[in-house]
Amino acid sequence: MTSRTRLLSLALAVAINGAALVGLHHAMADGAERAQLANTETEHVVVNSRRGADAELAKSNCPASKAL
Repeated sequence: MTSRTRLLSLALAVAINGAALVGLHHAMADGAERAQLANTETEHVVVNSRRGADAELAKSNCPASKAL
């Protein structure tokens, strides 16, 4: 083997390992993002208003599901 062949094979090995590390990084980042999204808890929304038209407006704009 000449030194040129060895250098070429080393460069190829470094390029392959770099591509593998980039792929692994993206997979780990995606998995961490999915885990973080799975652990989010729903927020509890409390709506306070006086009786009448304001109460109906507050109920219709509330993002939470109907708890009562």
